[in-house]
Amino acid sequence: MIKFFRKIRQKLLSENKFSKYLIYAIGEIILVVIGILIALQINNWNENQKNNEKEISIAKELYIELNENQISVKNQLELWENRDKKISEVISLIESENVKLTNREFDSTLIYVIAFSNFKLKQSKFQRILSLESFQFKKSPTLINDMLSLNNMYTTLMDYYRQNDDNYHKLLQPYLIENYATENFNNIITGRKTESKVDYHQLLYDLKFANIIHSSRGSSAPFVQRIKITINRIEALKRQLEKFYPSIIIANNR
Repeated sequence: MIKFFRKIRQKLLSENKFSKYLIYAIGEIILVVIGILIALQINNWNENQKNNEKEISIAKELYIELNENQISVKNQLELWENRDKKISEVISLIESENVKLTNREFDSTLIYVIAFSNFKLKQSKFQRILSLESFQFKKSPTLINDMLSLNNMYTTLMDYYRQNDDNYHKLLQPYLIENYATENFNNIITGRKTESKVDYHQLLYDLKFANIIHSSRGSSAPFVQRIKITINRIEALKRQLEKFYPSIIIANNR
């Protein structure tokens, strides 16, 4: 092709057809420019395809982790709601003037208060995406800001959890070890019907125990509410991803 154009140029020059040569030269330049533009367009298209595939891949990773968190946190919510309910029941017993429960019935309630459940969130993929400073979701520019907002909620939620953890391990557990018979709880777990060695009334009349239980309630109730809010925010972010990247739903269900 290059030889073909060269022959044409040489022929025009040899025939002294300068005006035609000039027009031809301009036309040749235009063809070269068009060829470059087409090549750039193809290259840009390939780059956009790669970026789109990368964006979808990142959206899929995020969606999978959000889905796993949603399922896990919902399961943990049930445990924490039950614990919070039992804490309230113990507070009602403390405030009651006439408690008519057997030791076994009291222990069956208190055991849910001491059945402390560890709370965990998966954040590795979430944090990795946020660490990509130059990355943006082109299909939904607000997604990164929504992720940052949810990340702040994760941080707050774990702060609430640590309050519960401290309250349990630093206050409630040491108090019960010192002032109550842990064998009572073992009897509940194993189903043994042995007589309790310690009467629960001594707990109900102890101001320190009352303060610890009220403190537990003060940590537990807000934490449960925070879990619910976080679940809703996870669901909202999942819906955004489903809207802009519908293919990730199919991939996640395989």
